[in-house]
Amino acid sequence: MGTTKLAPVSLAMFYGANRDFANAFSIRVTLKNPVEEAPLRRALDKAMERYPYFAVRLRATDRELYLEDNPLPVSLVKGPVPARLNTAESNYHLIGVSYERTSVTFGAFHALTDGAGAFHWIKTVMYYYLCETEGRALDPAGVRLAGEEIPAGELEDPFPREAPAVDPLGTPRTDRAFSITEHTGVGKQLCWHIRIGETSFMKYTRTQDGSPATITSAFMAKALRSLHPDAEEPIVCGMAHNIRDVIGKPLAHQSMVALILLRYPAALRNADLMRLATCSRGMVMLQSQPENVWNVVREQLELEKALEPLTLEERFALLRPQVTGARTGIGNLPAPYPVTFKVSYVGRTDWGSMAPMIESVHCSVTTNGSGVAIEINTCNGYFDYCFMQEFEDDAYVRRFVEALEAEGIYCTVSGPYPVHVPGMRLPDEPED
Repeated sequence: MGTTKLAPVSLAMFYGANRDFANAFSIRVTLKNPVEEAPLRRALDKAMERYPYFAVRLRATDRELYLEDNPLPVSLVKGPVPARLNTAESNYHLIGVSYERTSVTFGAFHALTDGAGAFHWIKTVMYYYLCETEGRALDPAGVRLAGEEIPAGELEDPFPREAPAVDPLGTPRTDRAFSITEHTGVGKQLCWHIRIGETSFMKYTRTQDGSPATITSAFMAKALRSLHPDAEEPIVCGMAHNIRDVIGKPLAHQSMVALILLRYPAALRNADLMRLATCSRGMVMLQSQPENVWNVVREQLELEKALEPLTLEERFALLRPQVTGARTGIGNLPAPYPVTFKVSYVGRTDWGSMAPMIESVHCSVTTNGSGVAIEINTCNGYFDYCFMQEFEDDAYVRRFVEALEAEGIYCTVSGPYPVHVPGMRLPDEPED
């Protein structure tokens, strides 16, 4: 069987996954018709022919982890959440699928891939499934198909052996951030689904010189300040930033996200949305400059070198204490500063010929240590938000929605629902 060395971009999440933050995610695709198991099983098996880099299992020696080809079928179970990853139930895969009623849920270990990488796989599965259940060949434009040649850019390690020598530009520096859970405690993890019309929301974001992600961050910061007007700590958003294009690896399947920090100090407590949006946009523009992205690459290459002489146990001991939801967010290296909440927007997903059969798409992530995490997806003319939190008080989601509607952005809200993310057996955990 073939084996693959872990890419530097993935090391911190593979070795840092721990009992408190295993770092998985799921993407739930809700269809307009009930799901049929047999066609879904066939579609999943067919799609996996196109994604050999996802058909792997995690192996360990006394010195390191590596990936090995896994010929067993990817698990498909009935229920709201895929089988626990890296177990016999999931056939030891790091991905899995579940279904119930009209929904199909795709789960993955975040060290293997991210939302941008997973969506290609998901679209391929759904394409084969819908072709069969609809009884016709749908237009495959924009869908990766089994049997086609896989570009080298999908398969290879996306990082060069050496990063360019650059001087990173200034980024926010703070050793503290407002903590939501210090005011709410930690309890049951819940999520709400918020749907906003894409046309009207994009029109609003353009008037504010923003993007869906930066505007969302600004609204959440405003909601938090209204709930905690006397807080002196800065509110800090940890925002996922896709670095593929900057380093020239647009096809990379690995988890290619860095964490951008959007810092809203107490001095902005009375700022209006336009000012918050402008500040947000500026912080994103600065931190997404090539100099800063290449600095992230350099840090991860340095981590690879630092891990080389260490045993497997020493690697776990080094990274696990640093990897918690509050301090790593969605990035691949431990964030040097804490965050208050997180926002992730994978970008607009074009479902092409499948769109008429799809109702909505929602992404969920491991929320431990996150306070609040907001995942944004698009589907059929709408933004679908998954507003997740690790406590039961609904004051935060209510205030967030009120802030939207105060600006004329009207939405529908449903929930609360449980946060359904697959569990993960750690590589050094015994079998159940």
